[in-house]
Amino acid sequence: MRRPPFDLWQLLCVRAIAEHGSIHGAARFLNTRQSAVSRSLHNLEERLDVRLFIRSPTGAAPTMFGQEFIRWSQTILDNVAGMNARARRTGKGENGQISIGIQTCVLPGRLSAFTAEFRATHPDIAFRYSEGTGKRLLRRLQRGQIDFAVVTRRDLAPALRVTPLWSERIVAALPADHPLATRPELSWTDLRHETFLTGRDNAGQDFETLILRKIGETGIRPKIRRHDIGSNRIVALVQNHEGVALLPASWLPLIRDRHGHDIAITEIRDAGGSSHLEFGIVWRPDNENPCALSFARYIEVHRP
Repeated sequence: MRRPPFDLWQLLCVRAIAEHGSIHGAARFLNTRQSAVSRSLHNLEERLDVRLFIRSPTGAAPTMFGQEFIRWSQTILDNVAGMNARARRTGKGENGQISIGIQTCVLPGRLSAFTAEFRATHPDIAFRYSEGTGKRLLRRLQRGQIDFAVVTRRDLAPALRVTPLWSERIVAALPADHPLATRPELSWTDLRHETFLTGRDNAGQDFETLILRKIGETGIRPKIRRHDIGSNRIVALVQNHEGVALLPASWLPLIRDRHGHDIAITEIRDAGGSSHLEFGIVWRPDNENPCALSFARYIEVHRP
């Protein structure tokens, strides 16, 4: 690669000469020797093979091309100053990007409410979101493809840091004409003969683990049908009498808006009370993204 025709110090000298009208004034402004400024200008003009200033006993005036070169110099120096400021702010975690993976069963807007204060105080940090199953997001996190993952808190690698966020109550969705639909609440024993439908964004594996544990206590192996579809379609299968489904309670307003009176939502309780999904935000402590470190400190202070 060829050496650039000029360096930033030469551009600073050119700008200072133009602003102060003389090499002497530029040297005083730059806090250097007059000979250093004169030599810098001479070397630049020689390399460009063009005169930038006309010298006289009264000072230095830019040539026609010199005036144009000064404008270019100003633009370059402004960009460099901006780059320097941006780099410093990035290094301090004040500027840059944070990538967050969100388990698909998390209600839209739930995380935004938690991050609102951080986003307000760090307007130059951009958040980039993706979604997926808990296992997929944790794999991406461990590979360094995302900075944080919002997932249910289970089977987390010891090397990962996790901060609890919220607890999500679990309810059952049944067809409106199901024999159990009129009951205000159900026990796991009441559901032991039902077919459970799970989807990819229904925290499927978490629900399956819960079903196996709770129904298993009754001495019956539960019937579970897995589908590679989302929550809304799972509820449609419930509506078609193909089985029952477990849902996070936060989804109820959406479910009722879309399925009206065709679906019955019932509480599930046992001796231990209601069942819940526990959500947390997970990250790697060795993440070197300064913005992610700033957000991690925010999480520790503002945990719900």
